[in-house]
Amino acid sequence: MSARDAILDEIKTAPESLVREAYDFILFLKRRRELESAGGKPLAATTPPDFLARQHALFGSRVFPDSQTILDELRADRY
Repeated sequence: MSARDAILDEIKTAPESLVREAYDFILFLKRRRELESAGGKPLAATTPPDFLARQHALFGSRVFPDSQTILDELRADRY
């Protein structure tokens, strides 16, 4: 049995969700290769996410205490 036949047998016996996930990954790689080869150079990096803006959207202007103080208080409760 060749390596190709072994891989095909694995795919035939794999659960449907795993086959779908592998297929989606293969499509992703093919699209990425097409995009890279079309321009002849790698894709430009995107703008990094603004974590401070995300934190502000979730918590607003609330300020939380340093976690070390909380951990010290929890440790003191044990003794």
